[in-house]
Amino acid sequence: MNLTITINQVATLLFLIAVGYIIRKLGILSRELNKGLSDLLVYVTLPFSIITSFNFPFSQTLLANGIIVLLISIAIHLFAIFISKLLYWKYSPATNRVLRAATVFSNCAFMGFPILEAVYGAQGVFYGSFYILTFQILIWTAGVGIFTGKQNTTSWRQVLNPAVIAVVIGFILFVFSIRLPEPIFNTLEMVGSMTTPISMLIIGSLLVETKLSEVFSGFSIFYVTIIRLIILPLFAVACLILLGVKGITFGVPVLATAMPTAALVVVFAEKHGADAILASRAVFVSTTLSIITIPAMIALILFLD
Repeated sequence: MNLTITINQVATLLFLIAVGYIIRKLGILSRELNKGLSDLLVYVTLPFSIITSFNFPFSQTLLANGIIVLLISIAIHLFAIFISKLLYWKYSPATNRVLRAATVFSNCAFMGFPILEAVYGAQGVFYGSFYILTFQILIWTAGVGIFTGKQNTTSWRQVLNPAVIAVVIGFILFVFSIRLPEPIFNTLEMVGSMTTPISMLIIGSLLVETKLSEVFSGFSIFYVTIIRLIILPLFAVACLILLGVKGITFGVPVLATAMPTAALVVVFAEKHGADAILASRAVFVSTTLSIITIPAMIALILFLD
């Protein structure tokens, strides 16, 4: 694996954030347009990209490994939800909620997919889809509860969100080896490819609402970033080694966990009236520092595997 590929991927995301910042400054983007883009991302582009990631002939080995990745993903997310309750109890409720969400939810789709593809090829994206199934269910249920501070907010409408439905559709296509007509598949692929740029533009646009000198200020931002980029991935590495997990089923969940804070944290903070500015800072700082931590994590995975 050429680490230059990884560095280039992360740098590209940072430049996309910069573009979002500039066009918001120029008045091309606005807060209202951001909300529209957020809906486009959540309800259209992300589901389309998930469906196309299942474009593989059926294989029992692929299915078995996918289920292993899914179980690992469930364990990692549940641990993160539990530990996040203990890590930020000293902070005010408004800050606590954003820091918890920034800890629990990694950018395993928008940033994870291109990194997984760079490391493991198309199979990396395929297994990554199993990982983000847990992510998508929890961010629409437990995640909403974190952002709003309300308990028992789960509903079937939230669980059966567009991304989860997309995984189900993609899974059916995979199991029965159904090939979509080329014009339909190309449409899904082209629209799905807009997911990463749109999410980064939203983040950059929201950063206009705070001073750049304040983006890197405060202990809390670096605290949550260290936990997100270093502590949680190393915890996953230690547990999976003890369980004897190897190969791609070891590398995919570790790398997905090692991603910076999810762009959807900003999107959902915006949608639910939480502190979207703080969330944007967490995404920006963790994404910036991940240009160092992700290559280091890849090197560790290759050394241990």
